[in-house]
Amino acid sequence: MRKGLISLGLTTLFISVMTFTVIAPEIFAQGSTPMTNITIQPIPGLAQGQNMQQMSSQQAEAYQRLSPAQKEAIQTELVKSGGRLNAEALKSNPAFKKLTPEEVAKGKQLLEQKEKNDSRKDLNKRTSPGVDLKISGEMSREKTFFERSRSAGKYQDIAIDLKPFGFDFFSEAAVRVVSDRKDGPVPLKYRIGPGDEVKLLLWGRINAQHDLTVDRDGKITIPQIGPLFVAGMTFEEMSKQIIKQSEQVVGTNVDISMGSLKTIPVFVLGDVRRPGSYTIGSFATITDALLLAGGPTEIGSMRHVQLKRKGQLITTFDLYDLLLKGDKSKDVTLMAGDVVFVPVTELMVGIAGNVRRPAIYELRGRHDLESIIELAGGIVPAAYTQQIQVERIIKSERQVILDINDKNLEKAAAVKLQDADLIKIFSIVDTNVNVVTLHGNVKRPGKYEIKAGMRLSDLIKDAGELLPETNLEYALVKRLKPPQMTSELIPFNLKKLLQKDPASNIELQPQDQVYVFNQWQFKDKPAVLIEGEIRGDCQVAQDMIMDQKKVDAELVLQDLKSMEDDLRKQGLYNLANAAKAIGEETQNNGRTPAESVRILKGELARMGRPDLVDRLQSMENRLRITCSFGLVGNMRVKDVILSAGGLTNDSYLEKGEIIRTSPGRVYQTLYFNIARAMEGDPEHNLVMQGEDRIVIHSIWEQVYKKSAVIDGEVAKPGSYQYTEGMTVRDLVFKGGNILESAYEDEAEISSIVIEKGQKTARTDRRVINLRKALEGDPVSNVVLQPYDRLLVKRIPDWGAMKFVTISGEFRFPGRYAVHKGEKLSSLIERAGGYTPNAYLRGSMFIRQSVKELQQQNLEDIAKRMERELLVSGSQAVSKALSAEEIKAKEVEMAQKQKFIEALKALKAQGRMTIQLANVRLLKGSEYDIELEDGDRLHIPQRNNVVTVMGAVFSQASYIYSDQWNYQDYIGMAGGYSRYADEASTFVIKVDGSARKLGRGFLEWNGTRSRWEFTAFGEKVKDIEPGDVIIVPEQFERIAWLRELRDFTQILMNTAVVTAVVLKLF
Repeated sequence: MRKGLISLGLTTLFISVMTFTVIAPEIFAQGSTPMTNITIQPIPGLAQGQNMQQMSSQQAEAYQRLSPAQKEAIQTELVKSGGRLNAEALKSNPAFKKLTPEEVAKGKQLLEQKEKNDSRKDLNKRTSPGVDLKISGEMSREKTFFERSRSAGKYQDIAIDLKPFGFDFFSEAAVRVVSDRKDGPVPLKYRIGPGDEVKLLLWGRINAQHDLTVDRDGKITIPQIGPLFVAGMTFEEMSKQIIKQSEQVVGTNVDISMGSLKTIPVFVLGDVRRPGSYTIGSFATITDALLLAGGPTEIGSMRHVQLKRKGQLITTFDLYDLLLKGDKSKDVTLMAGDVVFVPVTELMVGIAGNVRRPAIYELRGRHDLESIIELAGGIVPAAYTQQIQVERIIKSERQVILDINDKNLEKAAAVKLQDADLIKIFSIVDTNVNVVTLHGNVKRPGKYEIKAGMRLSDLIKDAGELLPETNLEYALVKRLKPPQMTSELIPFNLKKLLQKDPASNIELQPQDQVYVFNQWQFKDKPAVLIEGEIRGDCQVAQDMIMDQKKVDAELVLQDLKSMEDDLRKQGLYNLANAAKAIGEETQNNGRTPAESVRILKGELARMGRPDLVDRLQSMENRLRITCSFGLVGNMRVKDVILSAGGLTNDSYLEKGEIIRTSPGRVYQTLYFNIARAMEGDPEHNLVMQGEDRIVIHSIWEQVYKKSAVIDGEVAKPGSYQYTEGMTVRDLVFKGGNILESAYEDEAEISSIVIEKGQKTARTDRRVINLRKALEGDPVSNVVLQPYDRLLVKRIPDWGAMKFVTISGEFRFPGRYAVHKGEKLSSLIERAGGYTPNAYLRGSMFIRQSVKELQQQNLEDIAKRMERELLVSGSQAVSKALSAEEIKAKEVEMAQKQKFIEALKALKAQGRMTIQLANVRLLKGSEYDIELEDGDRLHIPQRNNVVTVMGAVFSQASYIYSDQWNYQDYIGMAGGYSRYADEASTFVIKVDGSARKLGRGFLEWNGTRSRWEFTAFGEKVKDIEPGDVIIVPEQFERIAWLRELRDFTQILMNTAVVTAVVLKLF
């Protein structure tokens, strides 16, 4: 029963932790994400004593499924850590080590379902219990004592998550027991022992200073005096003894002090958190020892802490004297071998609610209600003492409730308490019963004391009490009507009240609430809009509108960047640069430059890109600046324009628009001269009406901005403002002048010419000498027309240096620069020719363009095979009837997918099959190819082995012999395996080509359209050094492989292209 109150005080916390403990298996399963310490804070409902019946059924069921050992483990961990749960600590607990994978999966499922449910709910409307998990250090703000003293909440709505009084002292206090105290004098009664340091200062005939440490035998050795036994003496006794001995040295005085002091071993036992033996400082007290041991446990007594020395009880220390009164008189200094013992507490009583220190208290001596209220610091002003409730457990029988009516606490001393009683002090519920409340459009809203005969005129004395734009026609009084206390609304006319109308001057009652409204609270406030070429320095009333404008600007910039990238990919660099310039100006000024947008739209329209024209128009509309202003009496056009920051330099002053909406929702447009309106001409400076919209147009909507374009080999290609008389040299200057790569002998000017009398246009091109134009020659430096395009060409092959790498058996291997059209034989000659060890048949020639083509072919093959295999496989699975057949088809599908993935992973080498020979023979032959940038040629030494792979018994490499054919090598590999496709055996030649074996020495060459058996006069042998013999499997034995066409050919091609032989299984 003594432990029952502790459990009751932690019940709410345990229930709130329930969700965490149920999900604990899922947390333990997340090995990759270490958990930090988590503070579990109950939500308000739980903090107010919510029981199991108030939990959701799923939570209650999950909590009940926990074993008693798991619940006890959680309780122990919470007590140890002061309300903190650590996943690793729980995981190491034996109660949680037997979690099965099924329990882990169930925990994960519950957590995911809970997160989904929580995401659908408004946090402000939660009614079901839950937990609030917060990382340590992010605790929510608790009410101050002053707030708690004055709060009048829901009746019996109090927190019962109590902790034993004094626990916070041991969990939050800084534990540091100093073993070497030098900040104060040593008491005269301090007992000397081994390890103490004695400081002697001699002066007079002998001047010296000695630091002497008491040895294990309890002695110190004083120079010129000798050893002196001091252990067991007090500091005073030792000082007298040393002074007496020093008198042997004539004319010498001595001063004695203590240096570092010894440490002493003590035991802290009983119901403490960390019982054991501790080594502490000589001045340590009972409290210091308890701090080191973590303080008493939840069942350890704080009021009967015993100090035992040599089997005798020295003193009993009441920690409440220290914590409540600051009395340390019985907190005695410990000695070596002392035992601090904490027995089990005797009588524990909890007090919750409206007292100054709600907690669980240990009673000693008096066991009445008055004594525990005194321990709790007394009641707070908001306490309701007409019902002090005591929850009591009748021993081994039942739980009962006792209600005590003690308004002035006169009966408290007579109410005797029992072990595990819980006292609840509720709060008052009636608040502000003598007030009326004023709300709304007034200068001084708030609560006012109601007095006898008080009326509305006493609350609202005159119009000076009201804010501007108050609704004088309608106000109301909200009143609670007894006995049901239902709400009643009493409207009144505020205008008549201010006119002293008695009928409107309603008499007020306690708890009345008076509401005064703004006149625009029940209807839209008249406003006018202005948009277009305004500076936009208006104050937007709604923050949401400003936020939306920022979002729109970001979207426009992203869209412009996307358009710029698209244009660059298409090679339209001038238009891409124009889009980039529009984006930069938009980012700097917050608006799209109208003239630049108009030019770009025109260029895009001429290129037949209406989609990009629409995108630009959408961006322009999105960033159109609009300002809204409340309509003020006699507001005119000029007032609105000035309120919007005035006009931009691009404003078209000849004509503006007012779009007006009539009461019947009929729209009409009024036109006015903006310049004359700004001068105050009443004919154009029109009076505004509600919902009017002013549109200020851009001058560029009326006047086209002329431009000229320069492209090609200049520093800054792009579109530039056209000016009258602009020449070729002027445009080149604007473009940053020509680059070194510019071809000066020729440039091209393209002009748009509109035929007279016709509605069509044509492009006229002419060629000029750019060098002469830049020198000012009037024949070449012609005057340009609007929208002309000047193309500065690039010198042919400028900077196009190519490099080819050769390696292996060359006299001078390396990376060589080659010129356009250079042949392979030329490069071999530059490299000094071959070395004597060069194996020309094994040469490897790699080309990037061939690699890309081969890779594309591989991907096409993979896609075709995937389509053929998977489509037929999925149909077979859908048509399967029995479970065995379905399973077999699924295994077959897995095999297909594995094969396709292997095929997709292949990477082409880019190898070209060439046949090298002496440079003299190579020149002019079909293998004397023209070199490309990035080509690589490698000639190895003779590789005197032949490799056998595939469906043979032993895949291996063997020494080459010109006396053996391919069948000899297959025989050396153990012969064909059971499923070998002998007829499809092929060889990958050392030169990278592939051919089937088993043919005659003559074969048809489809490329040359002839029968042949030699190359450069040499017979081509079936097997050569470095060859790889491949024996495929009989793919017909695998049903799904029969669906593929020419599988053997595919296998051979992939082996040649990638130098990898695909294995089926």
